[in-house]
Amino acid sequence: MGNTSAIASELSPQFVVLGFLRIRPMHGYNLHRHLQADLHELWHISQSQSYAILKRLEKRGWVAPTPETHDKRHDRIIFHLSEEGKSHFDLWLSRPTASSTRAIRVEFLTRLFFASQLETGLAARLLQEQIGASRRDLARLERHLEEIPGHEPFNRLGLQLRIRQLITAVEWLQSCEPSHLPALLD
Repeated sequence: MGNTSAIASELSPQFVVLGFLRIRPMHGYNLHRHLQADLHELWHISQSQSYAILKRLEKRGWVAPTPETHDKRHDRIIFHLSEEGKSHFDLWLSRPTASSTRAIRVEFLTRLFFASQLETGLAARLLQEQIGASRRDLARLERHLEEIPGHEPFNRLGLQLRIRQLITAVEWLQSCEPSHLPALLD
């Protein structure tokens, strides 16, 4: 069946790095510390991977390094988000996540984290949009299940599992209603 979601998942750590730089410019070590403190249950990125991602983003022109003299012996490079990087991040942030439990767990929660840091009300709006997109995908999967012939039991079982996982994900998303977000995100 392939990727049935109308929205392709973008489970890429580059958006995590862009997100932290969207909040504020910082050097690589500090960025990695924030990643570990705030999103370590979602993303397992080593410090060397963080620096490699920064280099790739710099080559794309999405981040710009600025040397900063800390003292006579130590220079640091502070990374700033370029306008192009900001544009790519904001586009990623504004789109619903694909309706798979892994994408919701990793990508959507990452979006929700950055939305809560960047703009009042944005997290609540993203949550409502994700609930709507996931409900639509659930309805589509349920219709597709009706089309699978009975002589294809493993196709039916696989789709039934996906449906049950998505039902659970939608129920969880609903438990994160906007009135619960401050407690959830504190």
